[in-house]
Amino acid sequence: MDAKQLRRLKPELDLFLDRYAPLFGREETQGHARQYLQGLLVKGERRNAENIAESIAGGVVRSVQKFVGQARWRDEIVLEELQRHAVLEFGDPDGVVNIDETGFPKKGEKSVGVKRQYAGCLGRVDNCQIGVFLNYITPAGHALLDRRLFMPEEWCKDADRCAEAGVPEDVVFRTKPELALEMIREADARGMPFRWVGGDSLYGDSPGFVQGVRALHKWYVLDVSSAMHVWLSEPEVVPAGHQGVRGRKTTRPTVTTKPIPVSEVLAQLPKTVWQRVVVAEGSQGPRTYEFAEITVWFSEEGLPSGPERLLIRRTLSQKAEIKYQRTNAPATVPLRKVAEVGGTRWSIEEDFQTGKGECGLDEYETRGWVGWHHHTAMAMLALWFLALQKRRLGEKRAADDRAGSSRPTATLA
Repeated sequence: MDAKQLRRLKPELDLFLDRYAPLFGREETQGHARQYLQGLLVKGERRNAENIAESIAGGVVRSVQKFVGQARWRDEIVLEELQRHAVLEFGDPDGVVNIDETGFPKKGEKSVGVKRQYAGCLGRVDNCQIGVFLNYITPAGHALLDRRLFMPEEWCKDADRCAEAGVPEDVVFRTKPELALEMIREADARGMPFRWVGGDSLYGDSPGFVQGVRALHKWYVLDVSSAMHVWLSEPEVVPAGHQGVRGRKTTRPTVTTKPIPVSEVLAQLPKTVWQRVVVAEGSQGPRTYEFAEITVWFSEEGLPSGPERLLIRRTLSQKAEIKYQRTNAPATVPLRKVAEVGGTRWSIEEDFQTGKGECGLDEYETRGWVGWHHHTAMAMLALWFLALQKRRLGEKRAADDRAGSSRPTATLA
């Protein structure tokens, strides 16, 4: 938004910041937090420390840099309050938690966690940092509520490099699914109400991730790759300790039959199993796909999972695009509901787009561990403010429409 729009929202922003300011500690740091958030909301050439300071009356570049890169305020406490606030405003026991990652292109080798790696937002391998994010969506709205910086294994093995970037000594290498599962466990432990978990094939193909979600008694709708293997009927599992073919006792359970790739399941399906489902109302109209569903047993490190539902989704275009999904939702949950949950993934993609475009999520110049975590927390707080204003102005607009008012309603950029 521009400065004029921000001034119009100043009363709401001040009230919003009154809730979070005490979490930043000293009064001076609280003032810098207010300035930094305002600077992130004002769209300019680039929302780095210098431009943020220039956009705010009385802003000092050095103070802004110190606030984001060195000040001793705890970003995790701010995000915990953000989650409590989101539950208060949007909370729903049938809510969905979506997991996805996004890239932050960088130059050089000094930025914490940077390396040449694939970034979906870029569609290629590039020199970048990767953040794994969690968003929460209910019928009332959606927002980013947590994140983790992915630290490549070579970084975690280089103590000197980590020390230079300010990485805490207890940080060890963890995969993206492990980081995602940690965020989900913490959200559940804090009492965030949700029933569903969504994610792409990076998470659906991960045995540890799906097993961890099941252990929380949550249902998931996760993409899986075409190479994921399944059994079409429950396979016989021979326990460890039986006599193997070479006369040796086995050390782990074995399965008597081999699974097949899910791509082969598609070839065996009759044409009559497909049904059309509207998964969401998009800006261009209803988003409709064709779905086929079958009960399978997924191979998780060579052993079968419990029976799950394999969903095969195809587009209605002349050259159909195929996507595979798995869900542990009971058979009593209608296919339409499962498809709708899988379709909520658009919300985290929109959060990335808005976070970067409107809140400067990717517009930082700090290189260290503290700076990355401080900046992303502030950008997520700015995004949450916009989500609240979007709902508030939407409700106001709807009320005006019901009353037959012709008075225009202020909108956000």
